[in-house]
Parts: sequence; C-alpha cells; structure tokens
Amino acid sequence: LLTACKTDPPSDGTPAGSSPKTSMSKTGTRVEVAAVLEHQSTMRIVRPGEIEGAREAKLAAALGGFVERVMVKTGASVRKNTPIVYVDTSTFAAQARLTQVEVDEATRELARVKGLGKAIASARVDAAESRLARARAQHALSKTRQRRAVIRAPFSGVIVGLDVERGEVLAPGAPVARLVKLDPLSVKVSVADRDVVALKVGGRARVTSNASANPVLGVIARIDPAADLTTRTFTVEVEIANPERRLLPGMVAQVEFTGQASNGDSLLLPQDLLVTRREGNGVFVVDDKIVHWRELVLGGIIGTDVEIVSGLRSGEVIVVLGQRGLDDGDEVIVTRRGICCTNGRVVYSNPSQPDPSREKEQTEAKKEEPENIEAKKEKPATIKQKSASRGESP
Repeated sequence: LLTACKTDPPSDGTPAGSSPKTSMSKTGTRVEVAAVLEHQSTMRIVRPGEIEGAREAKLAAALGGFVERVMVKTGASVRKNTPIVYVDTSTFAAQARLTQVEVDEATRELARVKGLGKAIASARVDAAESRLARARAQHALSKTRQRRAVIRAPFSGVIVGLDVERGEVLAPGAPVARLVKLDPLSVKVSVADRDVVALKVGGRARVTSNASANPVLGVIARIDPAADLTTRTFTVEVEIANPERRLLPGMVAQVEFTGQASNGDSLLLPQDLLVTRREGNGVFVVDDKIVHWRELVLGGIIGTDVEIVSGLRSGEVIVVLGQRGLDDGDEVIVTRRGICCTNGRVVYSNPSQPDPSREKEQTEAKKEEPENIEAKKEKPATIKQKSASRGESP
C-alpha cells in the first residue's frame, strides 16, 4: 500500500510552493491622475455670421404723390443729403406759397387793429393775434411737407435697390430705395452664454470669407446686453474696414475670437473633472496612493473650463478618471499620469517612458525572482525523496 506524502500548508494561509510576497494581491481603485499647473488661459471661439452694412436705410415717400424726378441709379455712391427722388415737390411748394400769403395778410390785419388803439375792443385784437398764429403754423407745416417731398440720403453710402420710376404715383410710406454703407461693414454672430462673458467691446476678431483669400481684422463694436428669447444666445456685432469693397452685404463669414481669457497665470480645470457633492464642488488630491477630498472655490467660466480661485495649488496631483466613486482616504492604483490641461484636455506622458508610480512595484518583483528560482531547484530533490520512500529507483 503506497501512501503519498502530505506537507502541511504554511500557517499564514499561503499556498504550498509559493512565495508569500508574490501571492499578496494589491487592493485599491484604478485611477488616472494629472498634475495641475498654472498657465495663461486663452480662448478661441469661431462662429458663422452674415455680413451687413454698418448702416442701412430703407428710403420711402413719407407723404406719397407724383414722382417728378429720379436722380440716381442702382449702384451709385451718394453723399449725405444728396437728393434721390423728387415726389410732388411742385404741389407742396405751391402750398407753401399759399400759406405764406396767409401769414402776410394776418400780419397786416393785426397791425391795423393795434393801430386803432383804445377805440377797438380787446376781443378784436385777440382774434387778429390768433389768426396770425394759425397762419404761421400752417406755413411751417407746409414747409415741412415741402422738404419731405425731396427724398435725400441720410448718410453716405451706396444705392443697392431703386424701386421707383419717373411718372409713378406713390402711396404714403411707399419704399423708394435702399441705401447701404459699405465701409465699414459689420458681421453679426450669435454667441452662447458661456462664451460671451469672455468677450469685451473693443476686442479683436478675425473675419474670413470665401470672397477674400486673406482674413480681415475687426473690432467688437457691440454686445447685446440680453439674450435672444428664442435661441438663448447673445448677438455680437463685429465691425470691419472695407475700403476696397471686396466684401459685400449678404455674404457668409466666419468670425474667430481669440485672446487671453484671464489676467496672468491661473489654475483652470475642465468642468467635467469636478466632483459635485452636497457641500460643494471639489476634486480628489492624490498623496502617496491615498486620495483626499478637497473642496474648491470656483471663479469665472472660460469656455469649457472653470477658474480655480482657491483650494488647489499649482503642482498638486488630482484624480481625473475614476473620481466619481471615491471617498476621502481611499487607496488608489495609478494607471496613468499626465498634466492638466491643454485646450481642456489632459496631456499624458509618453507611453514609451516608464510610469514613475510603477517603478517601485517593478523593483519588488525583480527582488522576488531569485527566491522563485531557488524554489524550482529544490523540486527535483523532493521528487527523489518521495521515490525512495516507495522503494523505487530514481
């Protein structure tokens, strides 16, 4: 009857034939971390827009009437106060002359009444004065109508639409022409609320269009103080010079806003790296494989990033992946390291370079290798002892 030899397992629970060091399993949550560094916060916002004239006016016949003369053609450049169309000017001129006669007559009548002295009743004097006042008011009204019968350019620009011909009869308020100022031009774009806070009136912008190979520099002329109720965006108007008239109203353009979003160096974190808790927003700071909860005081929002006012120092390492399920004091296993952040993203180190967090583990593994080799050398001797106990030849 052959009986097998049985060796008792080590008292510490380690399986037979194995090294106690190699059998221990590591515990902790696998995470990725990054060092937060101060840097100049820059912004880049690109929005489509439509080119418009810096000023635009739709000219119309205020009183209507017969079109006597048309002084310009479509595409003509005009200066301020240049006559565009004459509408029934002869009729309004005749009315002005008629009211002037009434003024002269009322003036003479008042002079005669006052010349009678106390022989005339005061009511007669009052009536003469009232007649003169009415005549003067009618004359002023007729002169205003006479001026408005001549449609003039309210500013220097280009006639881009002329919808009238000589001999037509226009209704009051009928459109006559469209006047546009081509230099400078303006581009209106819609900007989201998270981006508009970084823009200021007087800031620079670059405008590109299919009509011009070279970008044109512009200046932010106006930012709407309230958002559009339909789109919930803010209208930003950029003014650009157009001396050669290469750009025209109606063209589609791309407007790029760039620049420094904050004064000096600052700590910026992408908003999706923050952990929101009941007590506030914060991050987990890594200290020798142990994480600690750190509540932050946040500043302004710059694009997708948020400025850190206090609670975090430059150079500290935070968890950037796997932070949602952590608690203060948890142990972690760092799988990848990087630097935060470039354009809202963590820049990780070169994969070909060894991870400093794993150098200690690799060193310990190398120390265990000689012990494993010695264990393998002892195995044949154990087999010979078992064979001899059974009376077998080796």
